[in-house]
Amino acid sequence: MNRVLDRPDPIIRADALTYVRFARRDPEAMRRFLLDFGFVETHEAGFFRCHGDGPAWAVHVAAGGDAFLGFGLAAATPEDFDRFVAATGANVEAMDGPARGRRATLRDPDGISVELVDAVPVAAMSTMPPQTNVNAPGRSGRVNAPVRPDLAAAPVYRMGHVVLQRGDFETTARWYMRHFGLVPSDIQTLPDGTPALGFFRLDRGDRPADHHTLAILGGPHSALLHVSTETSDIDALGQGHQYLRARGWRHHWGIGRHRLGSQLFDYWKDPAGAEWEHYADGDVMDASYPTGYHALERGSLWTWGDDLPDSMRPRPTLRMLWTLLRSSPAQRRAMKAAKQALSVPPRPWLR
Repeated sequence: MNRVLDRPDPIIRADALTYVRFARRDPEAMRRFLLDFGFVETHEAGFFRCHGDGPAWAVHVAAGGDAFLGFGLAAATPEDFDRFVAATGANVEAMDGPARGRRATLRDPDGISVELVDAVPVAAMSTMPPQTNVNAPGRSGRVNAPVRPDLAAAPVYRMGHVVLQRGDFETTARWYMRHFGLVPSDIQTLPDGTPALGFFRLDRGDRPADHHTLAILGGPHSALLHVSTETSDIDALGQGHQYLRARGWRHHWGIGRHRLGSQLFDYWKDPAGAEWEHYADGDVMDASYPTGYHALERGSLWTWGDDLPDSMRPRPTLRMLWTLLRSSPAQRRAMKAAKQALSVPPRPWLR
């Protein structure tokens, strides 16, 4: 029997993922990666923006050690922003970067900075091209129009989602649901029904939202697992893949299609080893879509493509062993069950 994840009453309902912040010991190498990945450099040092419009869709890179510093979410209205500040006592500052406005900063249960943004949207730099008409048996949607996409960086139109690993899944999930009104789209569980991996979308009422803006995986320690960005279609994904290979960057996983969320995906490593995803054709849901509960299995993370890379599977490390020694018996059982679930080859013919 799956344990249903309780949803606390939210303070507000956030409206969009706006930006991510990193520290990098080699900002110039990170700059080259982000440009090759499809971001656009701005006039403000350290900020790289998306092609689309939005309140502040960007990446901020600060000098220093290699670290994930946090991310921002947009308030739906200025009144929501004020209500959030009154309820939480969050520190309010003027926005930096390509958008102008204000931001309120909190720390999540594991100390990551989460900023609520009330900002004037930036104008789109380019519009998303229409999906390529697809010819199919009995239907010729594309006549006298060859498909010849250029070899170029896949344009990033907006930030898609962040995926976090957390030692206490349920505490983290409740914190984000309470503070930002996130809704669980799909929850994956261990054999005893314990939630272990959750995909959470924004609650935008009857307006569609991505299948997930935040995903949380229960694990031995806190970490950023990846940052995801949306490009236009399979051709942008494929040519962007070739372009990144030509530029010498390290490929990680893909191209394939996810099962929960349905995104076409392609993962890369930045100069510090963090994972970045291009995706296209992801699911969107409104607030009425019910939460799905599914067994956590390695094969449930993707529908087609190469198997999950070895580095994405739990492997014993000194840090993990130390964490296990300090954890409760229930946490140790959960970590063991998750490791077993992600270790069973779902498609043996790929090995």
